[in-house]
Amino acid sequence: MDFSNTEQLLRATKSKQELYTEIVDGPFKEQLFVTSLGLGIVVLLLVNDKSGTLDRIALSSNDLAAGAIKMSAKPFHEIKIPLTYKKNILIKAIHTGKHQQTENWANMFSPELTAQEARFNQSGAGIDCSVVYPLHGNDSRPTGAMIFSYFEPLDHITKEHLDFMQSYANIASKALTKG
Repeated sequence: MDFSNTEQLLRATKSKQELYTEIVDGPFKEQLFVTSLGLGIVVLLLVNDKSGTLDRIALSSNDLAAGAIKMSAKPFHEIKIPLTYKKNILIKAIHTGKHQQTENWANMFSPELTAQEARFNQSGAGIDCSVVYPLHGNDSRPTGAMIFSYFEPLDHITKEHLDFMQSYANIASKALTKG
């Protein structure tokens, strides 16, 4: 993936919403690359200090994401995870600074959705596994997370996948700090 092009596209955005959309849709502009990885969906989540939650901000604009939305028991933007709920791997990622992975979306949606509701979302999207990378500001304070969801099982996630996600999350963190 051409990360210098990604950085340029993110810098060229004119508004926060445009930046958020570009972050989640950007990888899909290199279709051959994301297809080779089996990447299906990217989600951007940001820390909301006022409410003490991790909020879903943007979701890839593709058929897989549409399938998850269609099956969801709650609207996308209403799913807010309390920052104190350490059983959720999104929260664990931002508190530890280390990526987390799962083959069960209940680990990313609890306590907002039941395990069954989360599995319906995952099934609707056709996703096998998801990997969460934390986002950090200039002061290393957690600012959010990115979810990279694949239609590949976890045992097919390679160093190439991990390097891509780490690099992409770093670029997104930098763009969000400047945005």
